[in-house]
Amino acid sequence: MHDDDKRSDRRVPIRTSAIVEVSGKTYHGECCDLSAHGVLLILPERLDVGVMFDIAVKAAGSTADLRATGIVVRVDDTGESGYEHGCKLIDVS
Repeated sequence: MHDDDKRSDRRVPIRTSAIVEVSGKTYHGECCDLSAHGVLLILPERLDVGVMFDIAVKAAGSTADLRATGIVVRVDDTGESGYEHGCKLIDVS
């Protein structure tokens, strides 16, 4: 468990598909929670801390995807389900 006391934004639990693009490579994963400035992603491959990426998240009940640019700030191995990536969102559109 991570220290939630340092968070300035409320996290919203969400389970939806996410498409992450890093240097021309595409990863299909899952968005587990979302806040105004961050996202928690489960991806099949580990991304390094500091890696910048573009993301598209399926928004429930909407025809438009949430699109953003982010940076990986922490990574944890979740075993069979892949890697948990704590990410800071830099630009949301």
